[in-house]
Formats: sequence, C-alpha cells, structure tokens
Amino acid sequence: MNHCRSLALVALTLLTFAAFAQPAATDDAKAATAIAALGGKVEMDGSSIVKIDLSRSKVTDADLAMLVQLKNVKELDLRLTGIGDPGLAHLRDWRKLKTLNLFRTPTTDEGLKSLAQLTQLETLLIGGTKVSDAGLVALKPFAELKKVSVFDTQVGDVGIAQLAGLRKLQTLLVGKSKVTEAGIAELKKSLPELKTGE
Repeated sequence: MNHCRSLALVALTLLTFAAFAQPAATDDAKAATAIAALGGKVEMDGSSIVKIDLSRSKVTDADLAMLVQLKNVKELDLRLTGIGDPGLAHLRDWRKLKTLNLFRTPTTDEGLKSLAQLTQLETLLIGGTKVSDAGLVALKPFAELKKVSVFDTQVGDVGIAQLAGLRKLQTLLVGKSKVTEAGIAELKKSLPELKTGE
C-alpha cells in the first residue's frame, strides 16, 4: 500500500513539474495576437516579432502600450492611422527599429522627441504629419538615417539644414513642403550625393 502511495506521489510530482515546465506564451506571441485583432500583420524571426504593419488600421495610442515589451522590432508601419505623440512615447525603448512609417498620422514635433533613443533608424517617413522645422532638430543624433520624407509638411529650409550632419542620408523627399531649391542646394554642400526624389 505504501509502495502504491509512493508511486502516486511521484507521478503527481512529475505531472506538476511538467505543467510548470511548459513555457508560457511569450510576450511576442501575445503581441502578435493583439496586433492581428487590430487588423495588423506581423513577421516573425523565430519567436520574435521583427516587423509590424498596422497601416490603415484603427490602432490607437493606448493600443501601443501593449507592445512596449517588444525589443526586436525592426520595421513598424503606422501610416494612415490615428497614432500621435502619446503613442510614439511607447516606442522609446525599441532600440533595434530601423524603419518607421508615420505618413499621414497626427505626429508633431513633440512626438519626434520621444524617438530620441531610436538611433538605429535608417528610414523615417513623416510626410503628411504636423512636424515642423523645430521637430527636425530631434533627428540630429540619428547617424544611421538613409531616407527621410518630409513630404506635405510645414518643414522648410531651416528644418532640413538640421540634417546636414547625417552623412549616410541618401534620400530626402520634400514635395509639397516649404523646402526651396535654395535650401536643397545649401544642404547638398554637406551631402553632395543627396537625392530629393524616389
């Protein structure tokens, strides 16, 4: 009888251990489910989310709080959404982000300040936002930037002059902005290979 009780106790212990040994759903897996529920899409690299597309979705600033824990995202597409400055504040620790598309969002100069830690950014699309000359000061430390769009913004010559130190910048889209030919010419003194069209 005691032998049977011992076997039962061992079996119960093993079952309990097995239950606890099962990995819980990862933060990335939970986030992927939440993103899908918002109408978005993700791309994974193993168990990590590396790309998120929430363009044209109904994602809100508050929704982005659910994604704070993600650390490996390299591309984020928020174009044509209602994401503004409060939402961008949730991205401040996404140090691996390389591409951020904010086209036609309510982003302002304050929102760009929230991105100060994202110094690995290579592409930043802020066309159609409320960003002005003052906002581009925040981009000065972004040494890896290769492409920036200020299409259809209030950005002018004073603003793009802030980009003169970005030696890797290859493309600057300025259509429908306040940038003039004179401003472009001045910037090209520092960045002679710069293109201002696709």
